[in-house]
Amino acid sequence: MKKIIFIIVINLILYSNAQSELTIKIDRAKIGALPIMISVNGSSKNYLPNKFRAIIENDLYGSGYFNVLDSANVKNNIANKNTQYALWALAGTNYFLKANILLENQKEYIKFDLHNVIKKSMLFSYKISLKKNSDIRKISHKISNVIFEKITGIEGVFDTKIAYISSDITKGRKIYKLHVSDIDGYNSVAIYKSSKQLMSPTWSPNNDKIAYVSFENHRPEIFIQTLATGDRVKLPNITKSSSAPAWSPDEKYMAYTTSVNGNLEIFVYDFFKKSNKRITNSIGIDTEVEWHPDGKTIFFTSDRNGKPHIYKKSINKGKAKRITFDGSYNADANVSSDGQYLSLVHNAGNGHKIAVYSLKDKYLKVVSNGKLDEAPSFAPNNKMILFASKKLHKGILVATSNDGRIRKEIELSGENVREPIWSH
Repeated sequence: MKKIIFIIVINLILYSNAQSELTIKIDRAKIGALPIMISVNGSSKNYLPNKFRAIIENDLYGSGYFNVLDSANVKNNIANKNTQYALWALAGTNYFLKANILLENQKEYIKFDLHNVIKKSMLFSYKISLKKNSDIRKISHKISNVIFEKITGIEGVFDTKIAYISSDITKGRKIYKLHVSDIDGYNSVAIYKSSKQLMSPTWSPNNDKIAYVSFENHRPEIFIQTLATGDRVKLPNITKSSSAPAWSPDEKYMAYTTSVNGNLEIFVYDFFKKSNKRITNSIGIDTEVEWHPDGKTIFFTSDRNGKPHIYKKSINKGKAKRITFDGSYNADANVSSDGQYLSLVHNAGNGHKIAVYSLKDKYLKVVSNGKLDEAPSFAPNNKMILFASKKLHKGILVATSNDGRIRKEIELSGENVREPIWSH
């Protein structure tokens, strides 16, 4: 079947500590997408209907599951229900979201009704209170989540966050920044800046802290930063260099990599006992830990057999078992929240690409087409993968569906971005 590609390029201003131009580009197949129309009406001193509509449309279109049709010339206030559904059906849509901004008892609301046009029925009706300084983007993302889940049965992730590292040249000096933003790149905030390299950000299970590596003391060290307060502390009881932090699912432990007699090995720090436990002991480099959701198993990268591949090991006992064999390079694994898949960096001789590996079927599928793709991270619903790539020698962020059918690029002007990680 011939693939049809649609491309949207949006240039808007992203407000962070400094203003940067944000470019979002979406490449996706139209075939198989569900047609939907979005209509938002009503007047308000504080909110513009078109802002809600644009954000919801971009969310749903960018997911790859929906084909958003223009509702501007379709009447949606017909009193007779059968006539109304017939008009929507003639316009070619399967679903219609009808939303209105209302003023009731001096309070503002947005009320939205989702209709199944084929079945001529309302799927749901919901009302959200709007305050004077309510976040339009946050509310719109929540509406998108409800629509997405009601129609597809899959949890929406439009209101989740991502973290990533960027770098640029400021007054002749290279400055590294750790950012937290919405998943579409908006509302970006640099939570930490340094003239020394930053790398390997990772979210705590409760999404209230981020651990990352900083070279501010002239060697790699792990720091933990609380988002609400900005407080940051160094991972305690670590006297040597430390890197590649990974929280356990219950947040009681942190796995990390450190050097033992010049060789990189994996340790686990116990936050309660304030003690360290060595997990690996091999002649190769062992690094890039990821925890299985069961909290008892880790995946990591090792070159103990000559080339980098992914290994699996219990944190309590037993030997490590190699699980990837395709290609000459498999590294930097990220585990899906259901524990069934790994996203990883794969090379079969034609560049570093992102692949998905089924732990059950032992099958590997490449889902990106770059040559320098890195740092894959599953969305909380496991339907998308976020990773870093290169475009004209510049670092950008890319989100792709786990079958590779949809690709969304996020680019910041003047800055290289890399090492993205999706919140839980």
